[in-house]
Amino acid sequence: MNPSVFVRPVGSLFFPQREVLKIERENFSPGVVKKVILAAVETKSFARAEAVMHKIAEVEISGRHIGRLAQKHGERLIDEQRTRASAHRQKQLPVEVENVPELAVVELDGGRIRTRAEGHGPGTHEPAWKETKNALFLRMSSTVHEHDPCSELPQTLQNRRRIRQLALELSGTASGVEEPLDEPDEPGSASHKPPMATRDEGPQKLLRTCLSSLDDVQTFGPLMAAEAHRKAFFQATRQAFVADGMKCNWNVWKKHFPTFTPIVDLLHAISYVYHAAVAIGGDEDFSWGQCLEWIEALWQGRVDDVIQSLTEWLAAQPPVDDNTPPDDPRDTVQSSLTYLTNNRSRMNYPAYRRQGLPTTSSLMESLVKEIHWRVKGTEKFWNNPTGASPILALQAAALSEDGRLDDLFE
Repeated sequence: MNPSVFVRPVGSLFFPQREVLKIERENFSPGVVKKVILAAVETKSFARAEAVMHKIAEVEISGRHIGRLAQKHGERLIDEQRTRASAHRQKQLPVEVENVPELAVVELDGGRIRTRAEGHGPGTHEPAWKETKNALFLRMSSTVHEHDPCSELPQTLQNRRRIRQLALELSGTASGVEEPLDEPDEPGSASHKPPMATRDEGPQKLLRTCLSSLDDVQTFGPLMAAEAHRKAFFQATRQAFVADGMKCNWNVWKKHFPTFTPIVDLLHAISYVYHAAVAIGGDEDFSWGQCLEWIEALWQGRVDDVIQSLTEWLAAQPPVDDNTPPDDPRDTVQSSLTYLTNNRSRMNYPAYRRQGLPTTSSLMESLVKEIHWRVKGTEKFWNNPTGASPILALQAAALSEDGRLDDLFE
């Protein structure tokens, strides 16, 4: 029998028949599997991960095989998280760190990815948007002050272009907001700061870990509580829970983190008053002065002043009826008023600065963008839920700074 049918010479090496027939290996060493998983989460697709493994790691493995390994190990992570959540409910979960954080911060936010139905063969079937749940756990360091260390509005929050862009990004839709123009920075912007420009020196990040999932908030909350427990967050002297004003976020806080100081992200509140100011004034040029006054009021904890202004403006308008158009400024103002009224007890920003607590969820926003870089794209659809959930778990592990991904292969 001709042996060339069964082997292929490459240099001085000989590969078995399965290489000739393109039959993939199912067993790799833990070190190789770790590289495969890293390639799966650090590139835009499993196909790109295949190219990276071939060109850089010199490992022959198909994108489909990489996807299977990612699913397998992502499901392992999910199982471990749910096991920890169960142990935490039964008060049997140990604390896994020796050093209690000086300042423990938990942040929660949602994202959106596109999904498709499973079991329908090739192509995209029943496409839909699905919300992800993302949690950030931060060990931080900060100084406690007797007085507000930054009572004056920082220069960065006086920059009109930046505030406009912030409102665009946080609203998701640009309703009532002009597209950003390619214009030079205004006086007071970052590139034109005076030598003693006002800055807010907030808490400094020491270590982050994170979770990401397609679970609903009722399922995700216990996963968050277990993660915080094993990192000794509940033992920290100072604790903060930061999120936007959505009710589901504060249900998680109330049920799982009631000892944490609740803080509504200042940037979301600013976005709401920006939209309200533009709605009332009709355009940004006319409204910017009012908007800046309201931003300063929020910064200084005078939320009731803004609520009073919005309430008085609405009271002077004709009542809304069934014929009111959907983009009517009264709706925008009412939405902003409702947001501020519902969250006023979580917007005492001067007190938070004195306590050395964060006032924004900017680190959370950055994390969501990092996760979205891998899972979100114009032509990217994930099987719901078995395709998306494992890769979200792996991506969160890769972005955590506690070596969680390494632990999978020990």
